[in-house]
Amino acid sequence: MLLNLPAELVQLVLQHCRTPDFLEAAFSCRALYEIATNCREVLLHHLYLTPGVEFDPQLKSRHLFRLLVRRAFQQLYGTQFYASSTQYTFGSAKQTLDVKASAFSHDRTTLGIALKGHGDVTIFRAENRELRQAGRLCSPFMAQSGSVEVLRTAFDRDGGVYVLQRFTPAVDAADADHPFVRQALASNGAGYVYLVRHSLRSPHDPVRMCSFPDHAEYEPLALAAAHRDTFAISWQHKRDENDTEVVLYNIQDQSSSAGALGGLIELEYNSCILVGGTQENDDDAHFVHPSMMTSALQNRGPIINLAFNDRSSQLLYYYKARTLYGSFQRVNMSSYPVQPTMYGNACTVQFDESLVLLFSIDIPFFGTHETIQQDGRSMCHWKYLSFGVARHRSEDWTVACLLRSEALCSSHNCQHVLNLERGRRFPDWTIVARLWGFEDATDSLGCRVAASKRGTRIAVANWNLLYVWAVEPGSLIEQNKDGFYPPSSQAGPGVTVLHPVVLPLNAVCFQLQFTQDEDELVAITDRGLMYWNLSPLGGGRKVVEHIAS
Repeated sequence: MLLNLPAELVQLVLQHCRTPDFLEAAFSCRALYEIATNCREVLLHHLYLTPGVEFDPQLKSRHLFRLLVRRAFQQLYGTQFYASSTQYTFGSAKQTLDVKASAFSHDRTTLGIALKGHGDVTIFRAENRELRQAGRLCSPFMAQSGSVEVLRTAFDRDGGVYVLQRFTPAVDAADADHPFVRQALASNGAGYVYLVRHSLRSPHDPVRMCSFPDHAEYEPLALAAAHRDTFAISWQHKRDENDTEVVLYNIQDQSSSAGALGGLIELEYNSCILVGGTQENDDDAHFVHPSMMTSALQNRGPIINLAFNDRSSQLLYYYKARTLYGSFQRVNMSSYPVQPTMYGNACTVQFDESLVLLFSIDIPFFGTHETIQQDGRSMCHWKYLSFGVARHRSEDWTVACLLRSEALCSSHNCQHVLNLERGRRFPDWTIVARLWGFEDATDSLGCRVAASKRGTRIAVANWNLLYVWAVEPGSLIEQNKDGFYPPSSQAGPGVTVLHPVVLPLNAVCFQLQFTQDEDELVAITDRGLMYWNLSPLGGGRKVVEHIAS
C-alpha cells in the first residue's frame, strides 16, 4: 500500500515515523530500501534523533544509512525481532529446575544448576553464546541409603561453592553409627540440613561440611558466602513463619576426615545472630540481640535473599515483593561478634523542581575516577552511576531512574582502584536518567535487575516480561554534557529519558544476570534456563535444548 504512493509522499512518511519503524520499513522490501538509503534529508533527520556522537553530515547517503543502522543496533532498536533465545531444560521429563537452589557466581560466567529433589549441583559456564557443562558437585551422602535434596547454593570469591542440603536417611541405614547419619536419623524423618563447601579451584580436595543443630526446627530461606571462612543463612521456623533469623557463621576449626564419609572435613564455627531471635545469656555463645533495629525494618517480613557487599564488609537483605535490597548491616569481622545495627535502603532525592521522592538505590554498576587540581591540591574525583526505584505514596505510581553520586578525596590518600560496591555508602544522589516503561511488580516475587559488565545495558525482569534499556554510562554520568543524547530525549536539564525494548520470556524469571558479553543475558526461570542473545546476529531464533543428567 505504501508503495502505491508517490515517492515524495513515501519519503514524507518515512521521515515522520519512529526511527525503529523507519529501519523496519527500509529492510522490508527492495523498493523501500532504495528510497530510504538515498534520501539524505530523511537519513539526517533520523540520525539527529538517534543517540550518538557528532558525525559529518556531508557523508554520502549510503554511509549515513550504515551509520544509522550501527547506532540503531547499539540502542537495541528492533531487538524484539532479531534477539534469539535458547531455553535449556535438564534431566528427565519429570525433573524440573529448582529456581531457588540454583545460583549465579560473581564472575558472570559460572552458574550452579540444581534439580528439584536431587542432591547434586551441576556447574555450567555461559560464554560465547553457549552453555557448557564444567563439572558436577556430588553430595557426600550420595553413597548413603536415603534421600538428598539441594536447598540453596552460593558462590564465594575464592572459588568455593556452598551447598545447603537436606539429608533424610533410610530408617534401616547400614551406616547408622556415623555421626552425621545418626544426627539425621534423630530428625524423626524430617531430614537434617547440612552445608557442604566444594572447591572449584581444587576439585580433588576433601569437601568441608558442617551441621546446624541449633536450627533443627528451621528451614533455610537464603544463603550467602563471603569467603572461605564466612557465610550467612536466613532461617525461618517450620511451624512459626514469624520466627525468623539471619545468622552469620565464621569457621574456626576443622576436624579430620569423618569416618565412613571419606574425603570429608568436619567444620566448627562461631555464630552470631544478626536479625531476629531471642537468646538467653550464655557465656559460651556469640549472640547479640539486635535491639537497635527499627520497627519499620522488622515488619518487612522474612529475609528471602542475602548478598555480601564491599569486600564482605556489609550484608544486604532482600524482602518479598521488593525490587532492590531493603536494608543492610555492617559486618566487621575484626570485631567479632558483629554489632547488628540495621540500616534501611532509603535516600531522599530531588525528582523535579517541586517533588522529592524516597529512593531505594542499588549497588552502582558504573563509575569513573580522575585526578584533578583544586585550590592547588591534587584531588581524586569519583563518580558512580546506579539504578534506583521510588514510589509516590499518595498517588501510588513508581518510577525507575539512573542516579549519580560523587566524592572527592586527596590523591595522596586514594588507592586509585575503582570499587563499585563502595558507592553504596554515598548519601547524596542526582537523577540523570528516567527509565521509561518501568513497572513495579505486583506479585510477591518482585522485579529482578541486572546490569551488563561495562554498564551499557540495564535489564529488568517483571514476572514473564524482560525490559532492556540501552545505556551510554559515560555520557549519563556527566549528565549528557557531550550531547550524546539528542534534545528530543531530554526530560529536563541533565535528565535523559531512556526507552526499553520489551521481550516476552514465556516463563517466570527468578534470577537474572548478564554474562561477560554486553548482549548476552541468562535467566533462571520456572521453565528452565534461558540464554538470550540481544545482538543482531541472533536472527530471531527461538531454540529449546535438553541437557540430560
